[in-house]
Amino acid sequence: MKKSAVAVLVLFAVFALLVLPAAAENSQTDRVILTSGYGESVTTPDKVTISFAVETTDPDAKIAQQQNADLMAAVVAALKSAGIAENNLKTTGYNIYSYTIGEYNPGKWPNRTEVYQVRNTVQMTSYDVSKAGEYIDAAVSAGANSVSSLQFGLSDAKQVEERNKVLVAAVTAARNDANAVASALGVTIVSTGMISVDQSRSSISYNSLDRAVLKAESATGAVVPTTIWSGEVETTATVSVVYSY
Repeated sequence: MKKSAVAVLVLFAVFALLVLPAAAENSQTDRVILTSGYGESVTTPDKVTISFAVETTDPDAKIAQQQNADLMAAVVAALKSAGIAENNLKTTGYNIYSYTIGEYNPGKWPNRTEVYQVRNTVQMTSYDVSKAGEYIDAAVSAGANSVSSLQFGLSDAKQVEERNKVLVAAVTAARNDANAVASALGVTIVSTGMISVDQSRSSISYNSLDRAVLKAESATGAVVPTTIWSGEVETTATVSVVYSY
């Protein structure tokens, strides 16, 4: 009997050494407050990106290609004259395809004529958003017949600035909520645990602006300069923070 009693006591001792510290640890990890915070900023963009395209069509592929090259050279020259540096210009697309003139593909050539269409797209970037309309007018006047994309956004430096703002605001909001909860419980926050961050930024985009819209005319027939309003860019961040008490 004495041996059995001793064995039982040893088992209880082992149980106490292994289980009770784990239970205490679990009780400590359960003493947490999880909060989320949201930060938002709205600012004017300082970057504009515009994609211009030149489309030419002819039954002779070489003629269509040469006409396109001449017009695009004029468009690029006009953009450079408007202040766009060469390193802020790049080709983003070049396509040649054929189709047949018919009821569903009308053209200035007789039906059943096979024609070739060449499309060359160039993208420009500027950090003077106030001149967006001027860039469009210059390109269209030089021969661009499509604006496939117009987007306002933030420069790299301004992105960092706005991201830091919203992160600070989100973390502050999360901490304020945690403090309020701790105060209501009558406890004190002693440390910060895991933190997760979710960020997003929205830009303003306009797509497929055609030449008919861009070449607006007044009642007198004079060409009206294109006016573009950049709007505002919103940057947001959400953080989730675990606080221990």
